[in-house]
Amino acid sequence: MPAVDSKVLKRPAAKVLRKPAAARASTRSVARSRSPHHSSQEFNGLKAYVVNLERRPDRWERVQKMLKTETPWLEFEQFAASDGKLRVIPEDEVAKTWNTKCNAVYADFEEWVYDEPDLPLNGKQWKWVADANAEEDKEWMFNDNGDGTGMVEKLATGEKFNIKQQFAQRYLEPGLVQNMSGGERGCAHSHLRMWRVAAEREAHTLVLEDDVQFNFERSDSNLGKFNGAIFTERLSLALKMAPADFDILYLGWAGWRGGHFKRWGTGSEEMISEDARQVVRKAEYVWTTVAYVISQAGAKKLLAAAAPLDQPVDNFMAWEASQNRLNSFVVLDEGDNDDLWAGGIVDQVDFQGDSDIAKSDGGVQGCNAEDFAASGS
Repeated sequence: MPAVDSKVLKRPAAKVLRKPAAARASTRSVARSRSPHHSSQEFNGLKAYVVNLERRPDRWERVQKMLKTETPWLEFEQFAASDGKLRVIPEDEVAKTWNTKCNAVYADFEEWVYDEPDLPLNGKQWKWVADANAEEDKEWMFNDNGDGTGMVEKLATGEKFNIKQQFAQRYLEPGLVQNMSGGERGCAHSHLRMWRVAAEREAHTLVLEDDVQFNFERSDSNLGKFNGAIFTERLSLALKMAPADFDILYLGWAGWRGGHFKRWGTGSEEMISEDARQVVRKAEYVWTTVAYVISQAGAKKLLAAAAPLDQPVDNFMAWEASQNRLNSFVVLDEGDNDDLWAGGIVDQVDFQGDSDIAKSDGGVQGCNAEDFAASGS
């Protein structure tokens, strides 16, 4: 499945991408901010853990420098990620395979298929709808009729084919069984271990991945550039306005949420006031785990559900929320409106082409989902 990666956080996504976390074993205090105190009572006891592979000191160096500069009040420490390439991840904690049928309920599985009944390729995929870009394609000339049909011409041979748009039903029923990559399993295990830490803390825990970014262009360009001071202000406001029983606050997100629900009705947000909805919105199914605040209760719920953790971790968390088993919310920046597919009060550094995690459902980094198909699926 084509996935939504890091750089979609500040703009509507063309396709649904998943952002994985970093992936190793222990928690240790490596570096702390200069002043772990802030006047906002909402931050009382809040502590951040930065998930970082020990073999990626370059990322750790960048993120700790940013945190010290942008949020000197925030207490943080390095959380050594589970490296799926170097250690065995227990199968009773993180499964080796996953089925696409849960993710397919909310993901973008629209594809163009050949509509040529007299040819053997009839019904086979030409391209994902999100990947059909006439301006960039040097192999095909693509014409979209605007009614779910189209035509493509192979430039090298002049062959022309009719195509039609449809949902890739195979991903939903019965679903495709995919092998999780080593990076995905390490990522999932890292967050699982992080939930164990959060479950032991009475105060809320801030989970950060090492590509988190506090400096970025905001969704409303008239507001200027985002920074640590704005992050502090918006996070404080979100913690104040969110329901007291929240489980997860996504600080960066892409997907379905209040103002942009897919299956839920508007009544799903009746528990929060109109004023609060300017700051936090109910999460139906959102991707990315670049930064989130988790409560002790939320951590315990996720640990109870992870027996084992049987999807890439962002899918797993999103599915629990979509089934009303996890009380999750997204945090809005001031300029985030209902027309945006993605937003929040953090972004991600563009490590395009430098990922430690292969995507078993494809993705923008060139991974081939077919390479991860489980035997016999």
